[in-house]
Amino acid sequence: MLDFDAYAADCRLFGHLEPGGGRLTDLLNATAELRLEDVCLESLEDGHVVEIPEIVVSIGELCAVVASGPRGDIGRRLRTHASRVAVNLGPYTVVGLVHGTPASDPLGAAVRRAAWLPLTDATVTYRRGPDSVCDEVATLLVNRTLANSLRAVEEVNAAFPWEAKTTPRPATSRAIDLTGTLLDDERPDRDEAEAALGSGLVL
Repeated sequence: MLDFDAYAADCRLFGHLEPGGGRLTDLLNATAELRLEDVCLESLEDGHVVEIPEIVVSIGELCAVVASGPRGDIGRRLRTHASRVAVNLGPYTVVGLVHGTPASDPLGAAVRRAAWLPLTDATVTYRRGPDSVCDEVATLLVNRTLANSLRAVEEVNAAFPWEAKTTPRPATSRAIDLTGTLLDDERPDRDEAEAALGSGLVL
């Protein structure tokens, strides 16, 4: 059984899942619901916890899932470059690295990939009752179909020596509005998703 850790619209969800021998990313992209055992639901409204022996969860109710389980075929991994992005979905704000091939624009490619988008070195911020929570996740699978926006986040450019007395140049960003109609690729983005594993991270 696989430890399952997810972010739903109104709660955090923990439990155990039978992965069926494949990658969690492929399972999420291929199925409409998941059967979980030994489930713990933690309310975002007030933090109270409910325990359930077994539950069936619709994939459409999950905003993001912490990656775990089997890794992709090492022979299919590609050299990648990464861009930092911020994703707003439901009560969560996620910042992490999206990976793409050296010749691609990772941000543009992200909206053409399958529904579940892997982000590495991710942080998830949200509120649980009166408290502000920030989780750090090595690899997070984001449900792009529930995202309101996806934007690139660029670091502040370092000033050159002759610019030392001038005002630093601000960070810039570009955003993609995901509230409109977008068509997902029918073909799973196996190569690009597995490319994110080049650093040895688990999807």
